[in-house]
Parts: sequence; C-alpha cells; structure tokens
Amino acid sequence: MTDTNKIPNTTVVEQVTKAIENVFMMHGQVNPRCVCDPSEDPGEWAPNAHAIIYHTGNMPSVSRLTEWGQVSAMLIIPPEWYYVEAINSEVSAVFSL
Repeated sequence: MTDTNKIPNTTVVEQVTKAIENVFMMHGQVNPRCVCDPSEDPGEWAPNAHAIIYHTGNMPSVSRLTEWGQVSAMLIIPPEWYYVEAINSEVSAVFSL
C-alpha cells in the first residue's frame, strides 16, 4: 500500500474519538486534548502512531481492557486495521497492522 492510500491521521483521530464515545457512552464528553494526532502530541510518545490517547480527566483507564478491545474492533477501517496499545498507565497509542 502506498502512502497515498492511507487514511489521514485527522480522520483516524475522529474515528478513535467516535469509538471511545460509543464504547464508553461518553457522547460529546471526550476532551479533544485527550485524543490527538501524533504530530501535535506534546509528549512525543509515539511519533509513528496514528493517534495518541491520554488517560486523564474523564478518559477511561487503560486497565479497562475489554472496552479498549471494543474500541480497537471499531477501528477496522478498510483497507487499514487500527488497534489501541497501552504505552503506560496514562498514555495509549493507535497503530495499524
């Protein structure tokens, strides 16, 4: 797959936010600073990721593995398959297979 076929990170960030809202029943409550494009990530946790998730404020804990697995399942956006991977207890990143 060439880079021209990849989904822009801004779209992935939007899809991640939507999936979090749906799985965790947080409609309209996700702080936009908690889900960001890696190019805008102040911590520079995963520059090669498609999105960064900060588990701060009302963002659910990364320890809720079942729900985060459901978020990952909602991120299968053909032709890409995206998944949430914990970096530490406060930060996760969205990568593609």
